[in-house]
Amino acid sequence: MKPMTRFAVAAAAGVVIAGSTWAQPLAIPPGRWWERPRIAAELGLAAEQRATLDTLALAHAKTMVDLKGEVEKAELDLRMTSDTEPFDARRVREAFALLQQRRARLELERFELLLKVREVLTTEQWRKLTTIVRDALRREVGGELDESQGPRRPLRPRRY
Repeated sequence: MKPMTRFAVAAAAGVVIAGSTWAQPLAIPPGRWWERPRIAAELGLAAEQRATLDTLALAHAKTMVDLKGEVEKAELDLRMTSDTEPFDARRVREAFALLQQRRARLELERFELLLKVREVLTTEQWRKLTTIVRDALRREVGGELDESQGPRRPLRPRRY
C-alpha cells in the first residue's frame, strides 16, 4: 500500500477514536468506582445502592467483554485489509464501516449501563459524581477545562 494511503487510513481511525473519547457528555469514573471509599463516602451511597450497582456491572460485564472483542477484531481486520496488496479501497471502506458498527454497539451498551447507573443515584448524588469526574479531568489535563470542547487529550490512550 502507498505510504499516503496508510497515513489516510491511520488518520481516519485516529479521528474516530479521539472523537468517541471526547464526545461523552455523561461520564463516570472508570471501573467499580462505588467501591472506592472516598467516592462512596462523598456520594453517601447506601448499601442497597452499592448492591444494585454491583448487579448492574455484572449483568453488563460479559456483553461488554464480547463487544470489546468484536471492536478489536474489526480493528485488526481493518489493518490487515488496508495492508493487503493489491490495495482494494472498497474492501477497506467495508472493513471501516464494520469497525464503526462494532464501536457503535459498544458505545450503546456503555450508554445503557450509564443510564441504569443514573437511575440508581439520586439527583444530588449524580451532581456530586459529575463534579468528581470534572475535577479529575481538570487535574488530568493540568488546568482549567473548557467544557464545550471536552478534554484536550484522551484520558487513556488506546493500545493496539
